[in-house]
Amino acid sequence: MTDLSALIPPHEPSEDTFATVGGMALDAIPLLGPLAGRALDHALAARERARRHEFDTAIVGEVQRLAERTEAALTVADIVSSEEFLATLARTRREAAETASTSKRQRLARAAVASLDSDALTRAEREDYLRLITELDDLHVWLLAFFADPRAWLIAHELMHTFASVSGGSPSGPLEVALDRFGVTFSATVEAALADLERLGLADVPPRTLRTFMTASGMFESRITRRGRAFLRYLDEGDPAEAEPPSV
Repeated sequence: MTDLSALIPPHEPSEDTFATVGGMALDAIPLLGPLAGRALDHALAARERARRHEFDTAIVGEVQRLAERTEAALTVADIVSSEEFLATLARTRREAAETASTSKRQRLARAAVASLDSDALTRAEREDYLRLITELDDLHVWLLAFFADPRAWLIAHELMHTFASVSGGSPSGPLEVALDRFGVTFSATVEAALADLERLGLADVPPRTLRTFMTASGMFESRITRRGRAFLRYLDEGDPAEAEPPSV
């Protein structure tokens, strides 16, 4: 396959934004003055260029992965002649420019390149997964990974001993322990993300169930749906038990 990386324009990080507008101290710039406006414009443009370069690099990496996985002799002509790929690329590129998450940009790149592999999924499935990737953030994805197998996650992170003498409890207990391990609290943000997974049919995690007392085996059982499991496989981000929650 032709090396697509040669087609990516080089990215040269610009100088510090405020140095560019005169090296003034932050508190010396009038909040609504024209200088502050130019500084913000410069910062936004610089960040957009950096994200665009990162996303284009991710696209190339995903194309190379696809070629290796399918042993397909992809060429630049094959790629740029695919109407579905170009349409998906335009859409994901816009989304990538608006997210601060490197992981989400990688997922968007994977969704764009998936349109080149028509044998793996139907067009409807690819569109469905793209909508999910666009809507969900890193917290959603981690919660899905955790609830794929809470026991495996706790074992992988050496936290199962916390429940050594526990004979029962609610499914929220393991989740709280997992979040606390990384300094994240079970907040309204987490609850909202769980509600999203429930609404989208990716997990069976209604608040009432999560706080229902049950046996130890019930505490640790998988709570993602068949659709949620298929989505995790599609994301292909490694062993779900190894995933770490983002800061929220």
